[in-house]
Amino acid sequence: MLVDDSKVMLEITKEILSKEVNAPLNIGQFYCADDAKIQFSSFQPDLVITDIEMPEIDGYEFIEYIKKISDVPIIAVSGSSLGNNKTDTLLHVANLIGADFTLMKTDIHNKLPVLVMSIL
Repeated sequence: MLVDDSKVMLEITKEILSKEVNAPLNIGQFYCADDAKIQFSSFQPDLVITDIEMPEIDGYEFIEYIKKISDVPIIAVSGSSLGNNKTDTLLHVANLIGADFTLMKTDIHNKLPVLVMSIL
């Protein structure tokens, strides 16, 4: 399950996973965390990759929701570039509230496939 308010990042992440992960994948893409919450139980993902900064329901609220009802692994990603260490801070907080793994969006191409394969 991919959740990001950027349709471009959703497509990039899906393409990376499709091409570089040697496992059968059924990738659900959600542009809105609220839609992802509604579909979570019926989709039954083996892994969730979610952005942190999103409108309406942010990644933190989405992570907390998932962790209340499931033990599915969560990778929190962020590409925030505002201020010093902002991305590190956002990802640290995501880890504190339940994300199992964190990744900067700048590292998605190089690190995400290996991380996903280790989780699956």
